[in-house]
Amino acid sequence: MILVVVVCSILAVIGITRLRFDDDLRSLLRNNDAEFRVIDEIASRFGNPDRDCLVRATTPSGSLFEPVPLASLRALCAALRSIDGVDGVRSMLDIRRQGAAGALLPIIPRTQEILDAEACSAARERAISHPLVAGHLLSADTRSALVLVRLAEGHETPTAAAPVLFAIEAALAAGHDGLSLELTGLPALRSQASMALRRDMVIFNSLGLVLAVVLSATIARSLPSIVVACLPPFVGAVWAMGILGLCGARVNILTSVVPSLALVVGTCDSIHFIEDMRRSARRGINPLAASSGAIRRVGAACGLTSLVTAIGFASLAAARIEAVRTFGIAAAAGALASFAAVTLITPLLASLPFFQGMRLGHSSRLATRLAGMITAWSVRHATGIVAVGAAATVVLGILCSQLDADNRVVDALPSGAASSLALKHVDDQFGGAFGADILVRWPEGLDWLDPAVLDGLAAVHGILETPGLDIRAVSVATVAGTLGDRARRRLDPAAFSDLVDPEDRVTVVRARVRDIGSRSLENVSNRIDAALAQLQGVMPGWSFELSGMSVLSARNVRQLVRDLGSSLSLEVFVIGSILALAFRSPLAGIVSLIPNIFPLAVIGAMMVTSGRHLDPATVIVFNVCLGLAVDDTVHLLASLSRQRRPGTSMAWAIRRAVAETGNAILLGGVVLTVGFAAVTVSSVPALANFGILACVAVAAATVAELVLFPALLVVTDALTSRLPLPWPDTFFGIRLPDNTPSAVAKNAGN
Repeated sequence: MILVVVVCSILAVIGITRLRFDDDLRSLLRNNDAEFRVIDEIASRFGNPDRDCLVRATTPSGSLFEPVPLASLRALCAALRSIDGVDGVRSMLDIRRQGAAGALLPIIPRTQEILDAEACSAARERAISHPLVAGHLLSADTRSALVLVRLAEGHETPTAAAPVLFAIEAALAAGHDGLSLELTGLPALRSQASMALRRDMVIFNSLGLVLAVVLSATIARSLPSIVVACLPPFVGAVWAMGILGLCGARVNILTSVVPSLALVVGTCDSIHFIEDMRRSARRGINPLAASSGAIRRVGAACGLTSLVTAIGFASLAAARIEAVRTFGIAAAAGALASFAAVTLITPLLASLPFFQGMRLGHSSRLATRLAGMITAWSVRHATGIVAVGAAATVVLGILCSQLDADNRVVDALPSGAASSLALKHVDDQFGGAFGADILVRWPEGLDWLDPAVLDGLAAVHGILETPGLDIRAVSVATVAGTLGDRARRRLDPAAFSDLVDPEDRVTVVRARVRDIGSRSLENVSNRIDAALAQLQGVMPGWSFELSGMSVLSARNVRQLVRDLGSSLSLEVFVIGSILALAFRSPLAGIVSLIPNIFPLAVIGAMMVTSGRHLDPATVIVFNVCLGLAVDDTVHLLASLSRQRRPGTSMAWAIRRAVAETGNAILLGGVVLTVGFAAVTVSSVPALANFGILACVAVAAATVAELVLFPALLVVTDALTSRLPLPWPDTFFGIRLPDNTPSAVAKNAGN
C-alpha cells in the first residue's frame, strides 16, 4: 500500500511539472461550429481585432482640439508605435479627407509644430463631420478620443501580451500634458481578469484552507486528527492536479477547480473515516483493526460516493463545448483520485504510533447532540416536514425555471478597478470595446469600389444601425462614401488590406458592441442573422456571415452554461439509479433524490430572487452542491443499512445512523462553509458570488440530510407498511415482530 502511494505521488509530481495554463478565451469556447472557421478566416485575411487595445484619451479642458492636447495626442501615438510587440497604432490623426483636386489630406494637419487656435478649430469641424471619426474615434463632445493599438501576431493570450501591455501602461503613465489616459480592450481586460482570478484564487483558497484547519483544530483539539483530516484530501488534490498534467489537459477557469473539488470530496470522506476510527478506539479496538474496520464500513460508502460523483461529472462528455467535455472527464478523474488517496493514506496514518489510541481526539459532543436533536425532531414531525419540504422544493423548483445564463466581462474584473471604469466609458461614448464582424462576399464581375458593392455594404450598415441595435460600424463603404469619384479612383487597395481583399472579392464590416451581457448580445446577434439572411435572399450571389469573438462568446458561454446545467438532470438520474442498485432498494433511490435536489433548488431560487444569472462559476456551484449532498446521503444510507433489521423501527434505525454519521455531516458542513466563506470577500464579483452560493449550498445540503431526508424515510416506511411492496427491500416494509423483547426494548422511545 505504501508503494502504491509513493508511485502515485511521484507520477502526480511529474504531471504537475507538465501543467500549462490556458489563457486563450477561444479554447474555452471552441466547438465544432463553422463560425470559428469564419473567425479564423477574418483573422488571417484582415487581422485579428481581438489583438486591439483601446486607449481612451480625455482632456479636462473644453475640447481635444486645442494646441496642447493635440500635441500630446500626437506624441502619445508616436510613443505607442515605438513599443516592441505593437503592430500598429490608429487614431483620428491617421484619417484622411478629400482635398482640392481630389487629393487626400489628413483631417488634422501633420506637423511637428503646435497648431494655432484657428487650425485646431478647423480640424475640429472636419473631424466631427467625418464618418470615420465621429462616434468611432472621437466622442460627441470632442473631449475624448480613442487610440487603437494592435498587438503583434502571437500576443493574443494574457501570458504573451503581458510584457507588451506593461510597456503600453508605462507609456501612458509617462505623462502627457492635457490628457487623462485609460487602457481597455480585450487583451488588456483579459489580462487583468486573468491576473485577478489567479491572485484571488490563490489568496482565498489558501485563506479558506487555513481557516478550515484552524476550525478543525478547535473542534478536535488533536494534532493527529488534524493531520489525518487534512493530509489525505490534500494528497488527493495533488493527485488530481497530476492527472491533469499527465493527460495534457490545460488549466483554465473550469479545470482549475478540479483540485478544489477533489479536496472538498476528500475532506468529507476523511471526516467520516476519523469518526468511525474514534468510535472503535472508544471501544478499545486496536488501531490496525479500527482502520481496517473503517475501510469496510466507511470505505464502501466513500467508494460509492466517488463512483456516483465521477459518473455524474463524466456525463459532461456529451457536451458540445470541448472545454466542458474536458472538465467533466478531469473532474471525474479527480473524484476517483481523492477517494483513492483518502482510502489508502488514512488507514496508513492511523496505524502509525503517533496516531494510535485516543490520539485522534474526541468527537464533538455538541455536534453529535445537535445532529441527534435535529433528527429526533424530524422523526417526530415527519409528516409535516415532508409536506413542507416537498412543497418548498416544488415552489423553489418553479423559481429555478426562471434562471437564465448570462455573462459580462466586467463581472470577471475587480470591482471599481480602472479597467472596469474605462470599459464603461468606452461603452457609453464609442459604442463598445468588443468586436463583431460581418464577412461579405460579392459576385464576380464587380470591382471593390463598384457602386453595387458599396450599396451592398451600405445595406449591411443599415441593418446594424436600425433602432434597437444602434451598432456603429466601419467598412470600405464608410471610407468611399466621403470621397468624390476622382479621389475614390485614387484609393489603393493595399492601404485598406484590413477591410477588403479585392482579388478574392471579400470584405469585412467592422463593428463594436457594448458589454451588455451574453443573453442580450445573443438576442442582438440573432436579429442581425435574421436580417442578413433576408438581405442575402434578395441579393443572389452575395453572402453575409456574422462573426467575431464577442458574438461567439455570447452564444457559446450560454451554451457552455446550458451544457453544465443540463448535465445536472443526467447526474440526478444516475445518482438515483446507482443508489437503488447499491442498496437494493428502488424506493431509496427515488426518495434520496428529493434531499439532493432540494439544495439545488434553494441556491437556484436564491439566484433568481437576488437577480443573479448562471455563468460558468455559478454552475460549478450546482455540481459541488450535488456532490456534497450525495456524499452525506450515501453515508447515511450505508449506516442505515447496518441498523435497519427485523425487530427495529425505521425511526430507531435512523437515530442510530445519525449517531454514527451526524457528527461528520454537521462538522463537515461547518468546515466547508468556513472555507468557502473566505472567497466571499473577493474583489472579483464572479468569485464573490461563487463563495456566497457555495456557503448557501453547503448549509442547504446539511439541513436536507439531517431534517428532510430522515422525515422522508419515516413517511415512506409508514406508507409501505400499509401498502406492502411486491419486492423485498433493504429499508422499507420491514415488519416488527409482535411482543419481541428486543423490539420492545429498541422501540421503547418511539
